[in-house]
Amino acid sequence: MIFQQISRLPRWLFLICAVFFLIFFGGILIHLLEPVTFRSMGDGWWWALVTISTLGYGDLVPASTQGRLLAAFLLFIGAGLLSTYFFMFASYALHTQQAVREGAASVSKSKHTIVVGWNARAFYVLSKLQEDAIIIDHTLNAHPMYDVKRVDFIKGTAHQFSVLRQACIDKANVIIITADQHLNEEAADAQTILTILSAKKINPSIKCVAELISDQLIEQAFSAGADSVVKTKQVIGEALLSQHGSN
Repeated sequence: MIFQQISRLPRWLFLICAVFFLIFFGGILIHLLEPVTFRSMGDGWWWALVTISTLGYGDLVPASTQGRLLAAFLLFIGAGLLSTYFFMFASYALHTQQAVREGAASVSKSKHTIVVGWNARAFYVLSKLQEDAIIIDHTLNAHPMYDVKRVDFIKGTAHQFSVLRQACIDKANVIIITADQHLNEEAADAQTILTILSAKKINPSIKCVAELISDQLIEQAFSAGADSVVKTKQVIGEALLSQHGSN
C-alpha cells in the first residue's frame, strides 16, 4: 500500500525520496557491517551521502568486502538517481524558458497594462511604458520583446476569456487594443469591439483604450465599454495635414 502511494508521487519527488531512502538505510547498514570504522549512525549517513553524490572525501572508507559491495551499489544506483533528477530539473527549466518565448507560460502580474496586437503602435507604446505589461497576439510565434523583463507575451486571441484570464486581466489597470492589421477595416474594428466586451465582462473597472480604423463603429465601441477611442484615420490624416500646412 505504501509503495503504491509512493509510486504515484511526481517523478521529481519520487527521485528525492529514493535518494533519501538509500542514504538512510545505506548509512544504517554500513554501521552494522563495520561498527569499528563507522562508529555512529551519523558517520554512516555521512558516508552514504558523499558516496551517492560521488564526492568521495575518503575520510571514511569501508574495509570489508560487504562494505565495498554496498559502496558500489550506492555509487551506481544513487549517482544514477541524482543524475536523473538534475536532468529533469534542466529539462524543466528549458521547457519553462521555451514556454515563455512561445507565449504559453503562466503569468502572474498586477496593476499592469495589457497591449493587444503586435505592430509598430504596440511597440511604440511598450517602449514608452515604465510599468509591467503583457502583449497578447495570435500571429506571433515568439516573444517580440523577450529581453525586456517587464514585458510578458501570451499567444492567443484577445477576446477569448481564457486568454484574458491568462493575462491576469482581473488585476490589470489598463488594456490597450490596437487594430488587427491582418484584417480589413470593418472586421478589425468588429474584433476590437468584441475584445472590449470580453475585457469589461471580466474586469468592469479596467481602463480600456481602443484603436478603430474607421468611424463607423465608434458609438458601438463606447457602448461596449471603451473609455477612450483613437481614430487611426483621423490621427494620421491630421498629422499629414499639419505637415502639409507647415510648408
